Amino acid sequence: MNTAFLSPDTALSGTTGLSRNAGLLADWAVRSGLRLARWGMQRAARRNDRDRLLRRLEARAAAETALAERDAAYRSSMYGLL
Repeated sequence: MNTAFLSPDTALSGTTGLSRNAGLLADWAVRSGLRLARWGMQRAARRNDRDRLLRRLEARAAAETALAERDAAYRSSMYGLL
């Protein structure tokens, strides 16, 4: 990569034809790319975390059991009304 494009001094000279904000834009692009890469690595680590996945499966099973109990109680209470 040519470092002349990141320098604000060379951006002001007539040889490059770049605006004053070219260095700021390049800086923003690099920082955004690094931030996006860091986010992707953290997301991949979260998705592959075995303990976290097991906790989620246990929580889902507990929720399904609670819903089944609630539905059974609801059906039994409605049965007496018919």
